[in-house]
Amino acid sequence: MATQKDVARLAGVSVSTVSRVLNGSGLVDEKTRSTVQSAIKKLNYKPNLLAYSLRARSSRMIGVILPEMQSIHSSFLQYVGESCMKRGYSVLVGMHCNECERERTLIDEFQRRNVDGLILYPAIDEQNVSNDLLEYVTVPIVLYEHSFADNRLGNVSFNNYEAGVTAAKYLLSLGHRNVGCTVGPMGMKYIKDRFWGFHDGLKDMGIEIQKRNIYECDFNYQVSNIVSGEDAVRYFVDGRDRSEVPTAIWAHNDNVAIGIIKELHRRGIRIPQEMSVVGMDNISLTDMIYPPLTTIGQPVPKMAEKAVAMLVKEIESKDGYKAETIVMEPELVIRESAGPAMETFAV
Repeated sequence: MATQKDVARLAGVSVSTVSRVLNGSGLVDEKTRSTVQSAIKKLNYKPNLLAYSLRARSSRMIGVILPEMQSIHSSFLQYVGESCMKRGYSVLVGMHCNECERERTLIDEFQRRNVDGLILYPAIDEQNVSNDLLEYVTVPIVLYEHSFADNRLGNVSFNNYEAGVTAAKYLLSLGHRNVGCTVGPMGMKYIKDRFWGFHDGLKDMGIEIQKRNIYECDFNYQVSNIVSGEDAVRYFVDGRDRSEVPTAIWAHNDNVAIGIIKELHRRGIRIPQEMSVVGMDNISLTDMIYPPLTTIGQPVPKMAEKAVAMLVKEIESKDGYKAETIVMEPELVIRESAGPAMETFAV
């Protein structure tokens, strides 16, 4: 097995120069760097990562902790992985299933494994997340999709309020006036922001969403969001006069919207002729179902890239680091699941 000494001998440089190339140091000129890299390739040299970690006190590993992998988080993780690979970092992944104790256990375990930093979608309430994390996290950390009034931690989040406004305005533009929406637990800031954006977007046009047209989904990770969407249709349709059934539903995430479409198909309710459906997030499945789902998209690739870039900057900064807050804006993705409103529900 080739060693750094073998690489140095073939490249005609010192071992310390090889080490600088491997560490990405800017103190090596491009000609020398190219020569060393050619020698590494020719010898098929593989650095001993454990030895490197002990010497440099760096594992070149980033921990990513998310709620689950059934929704938009899987796409986020994919792009985080790609962004980390470009920068020479590996990824260690954990899921807390919205359980605070499990989240704490994962953070402790990742720190024992010597991760250089963490990207975290917190399980705990955003009102306390900053103080709680700062008590026991000893590595650089960037929050994903959680913003709060504390600038000591970097975070990359999404304008959930504006996403709700966008959904409301689009449905109103199609002539819908009797609209329903699904929500998760309103104690979670991003869900609350989505709902109030939707509420205010309707109110600005003189429409007050009725309490009976708001369905709170079962937000537990043992229950599929798709099942919650099916339950939402039963809530909005069963036992109501046709004139009382919403002509459109905005789902607070795409998996719920898929469940809604599934149950509408089962009942023979035409989409969008008799009921329009709009989702939230723009996950990969939205363009594969029938009809393809109109949704409010999150710029997940950009969010992942920003989160990794921010964290690596903090990890590698030698002159101090000032935490940043980046908020991404929503994008309306128009497909075929939403159309002009009928005067009343016609089934």
